[in-house]
Amino acid sequence: MWYKIILPGLIMLLLLTGCWDIKEIEDVGIITGVGLDVNEENDELTMINQYVVPGKIPTQQDSSQQSTPFQNIALSGKSFFEIIRNNSLESNRPPNYTHLKSIVTSTTMLEKERADEVIDLFIRDHEFRRTTPVFLTREPVLDVLNTESEKEIFPAIQIKSLSENYQINNTNPNNLTIGDMSQSISEKKSFLIPGITLEEGRIKLSGAGIIEAESSNYVGWIDTKDIEGVRYIYNKVQGGFIYLDEKVIDDGPVVLEIKDSKTKYKTKVNKDQLEMTVQVHISSVLAEDWGIGRKVFQKGWKKELEEAANQVNEEKMERVLNLAQQEYQIDFLNLSKWVQIHEPAYWKKHEKEWSEIFTDMKIKVEVKTKITDFGTQNFNTE
Repeated sequence: MWYKIILPGLIMLLLLTGCWDIKEIEDVGIITGVGLDVNEENDELTMINQYVVPGKIPTQQDSSQQSTPFQNIALSGKSFFEIIRNNSLESNRPPNYTHLKSIVTSTTMLEKERADEVIDLFIRDHEFRRTTPVFLTREPVLDVLNTESEKEIFPAIQIKSLSENYQINNTNPNNLTIGDMSQSISEKKSFLIPGITLEEGRIKLSGAGIIEAESSNYVGWIDTKDIEGVRYIYNKVQGGFIYLDEKVIDDGPVVLEIKDSKTKYKTKVNKDQLEMTVQVHISSVLAEDWGIGRKVFQKGWKKELEEAANQVNEEKMERVLNLAQQEYQIDFLNLSKWVQIHEPAYWKKHEKEWSEIFTDMKIKVEVKTKITDFGTQNFNTE
């Protein structure tokens, strides 16, 4: 009967071999952020790896930050794979990208190199995750990654957190991941990369950069003020607010909080001429009203606010459409998607001519805003 006791013990010894391949955190080169730029001296690729320095991370017992808990190592080379391997010349900790939080690339990089070639390693290598967000900057990338953030101890994590606020303020560009980039590139579509900048030593979201489908290069910039129009056309508005000043209403200003927004696309082909209507339906709440003389108990008083909101948002969308059709002549708004869905026969016939068709296509914008609630005051008089 002794074997009934010894045999299970032997099996457990074989199965529970311990953490034989464990590595101490100090021996692992954990990378939280990657920066991509061009070396101005020799025109080579530059890759910046933001290493975690475990021994300098503040603890709960000692929350005071005595020194910087990260180290940025910038190296140049002919390929990113070469640069990664050459990190061993400056650090005995091989870089590990499984905890990568953000990738920042410069406009200079994507002017010089094709975006599809730049992201090849990040799509191909198993350590890089397709969910990692990507950002574009017109600043030197090393300056961005060297910035000591106020809310996070690592700049790369601070940058990632910026992409999580898009449902609060519609001037924030939507999040874009490496996987999103790969999909747009494979579908041969132009797209936008969220922009970041440095303002008074702080990292801040700022507009977006345009990547053109055919060249796969950076070709222009969308300012922060125009991002809201982009998001309405993208059907990516989940919240935010509408600000109405004295230019559009008699007694103001007024702030409407957006509770819901839906964008619909209608197409029509008339004698082989394509037309499109972009309709936006917004449900909002009166969040703040500086119009002390407003007759809120008078029936129909909110009509002025709703019409003003319609006008403001239509102008924002029309300005963005003008940028796309006239200034850049690039469909970075992805309107071709709706032509493919609603007019498949037309698309099949004219797909190769889309660049020319897009710039001349008649696009009408219609916005319908409805105020559905009035806060705790509840002045609900239709």
